Amino acid sequence: MRNPFKKAKKRAEPPSASAPVTEIEAPAEEEPSAASPIPEELPATEKAPVPCAPEPDSSADDGFTEWARSATRGGIERRERSDIYEMYSIYGADAAGQLCCRLYHRYPEHERSFNLSSSRALSFGDFNRRLLAELDQGGLKLDDYHACITNAERLTGQPEDAPENYRGFSEEEEAALRAFCDSADILQGQRYLHSEGVLSCECGSAVGDERLNLRFRKPLPNDALMTDVAGVRREKLGIYDVDNLWIMGVCNRLRDRCERVGVFRLTSEWSLSHESLWLIRCEGFAGIGGDLLAAAGEADSFRRFGFYSLDFAGK
Repeated sequence: MRNPFKKAKKRAEPPSASAPVTEIEAPAEEEPSAASPIPEELPATEKAPVPCAPEPDSSADDGFTEWARSATRGGIERRERSDIYEMYSIYGADAAGQLCCRLYHRYPEHERSFNLSSSRALSFGDFNRRLLAELDQGGLKLDDYHACITNAERLTGQPEDAPENYRGFSEEEEAALRAFCDSADILQGQRYLHSEGVLSCECGSAVGDERLNLRFRKPLPNDALMTDVAGVRREKLGIYDVDNLWIMGVCNRLRDRCERVGVFRLTSEWSLSHESLWLIRCEGFAGIGGDLLAAAGEADSFRRFGFYSLDFAGK
């Protein structure tokens, strides 16, 4: 309700059009003195184009030299989030002349390019062990291994391998190994496979049809099997310490064909089931130039212990 005793405010009347308007003069511009120089007009900065990210596959500008590259592994698997990725490794030398392994990965469900995950400088022994692991996983060819390890030997001053580096059995050597397996009276149903310098003989025992898996290859000049390997227990035993009757029979027949035989049991300490593999090192096997490595065990155990078990092709 309006208060009748409150005085109303007078409205301000707009100025009439005839009222004179006072003009305010702008201050005169002062001429610049010598003490205060005229600032130069800065040119308009052009927006620099964003450089494209370097391709991780190519040799980076940081001086890294690529010698070998592993096959891409992984992919989308419906298990856990960490399994949905792809990866590969590049082996070479960095700008400081150190042996180096670089790991690249990507997540295919995001369709992203490969990114650098890690880059590690390695000693010659660790570098060689990683290359041998790539061989076991089917990620590296035997010729690529030899080319890479030769570059590493030159860089680190290691004694270079002889020109006759092992790159697989010759036809005569493979025939001698087949003849040995075919003549063993304790074996039957032999089936031969080969891959990357390894000859595989899948067979059965003469009684009970127990399945046996034999693998043959020559030792490499820097073979990790003959040194201490993390996670692998290595024991030198006698032939009669082998706890499998049929594998013991294979060892005895190899001893009859060789000048000297050494038997080793390799056990994985990183496996809950402690998987084992019997390794027989043969010297002077008839028909084989140089030493021979023979191994016997479960088919899934070979790649844990330095036998290149993937992608076998029938022959």
